[in-house]
Amino acid sequence: MDSALTTVALPLALGIIMFGLGLSLTPADFRRVASAPKAVAVALGCQLILLPLVCFGLVKLLDLPPLLAVGMMLLAASPGGTSANLFSHFFRGDVATWRSTSP
Repeated sequence: MDSALTTVALPLALGIIMFGLGLSLTPADFRRVASAPKAVAVALGCQLILLPLVCFGLVKLLDLPPLLAVGMMLLAASPGGTSANLFSHFFRGDVATWRSTSP
């Protein structure tokens, strides 16, 4: 049976974390994203198309059992940025912006 920790507390904690990180966004952050649509499109394409395709290739190449294959595909198809963004935020990383290193 699932415990209250995994069915209630964990999703609630992740929701609070995502909400808190979202509160730190400013309109300038959205303007920066809009100013680099190619970077956003490439990142989304890699996350949502390329990663599941690579995973599917690995599943077929390694001839995995169905249960393991489904688990891998679920992991590959699920964008997982909440905890990564939380750690970046804790260590004063800039989770909302993309900046060029050139002057």
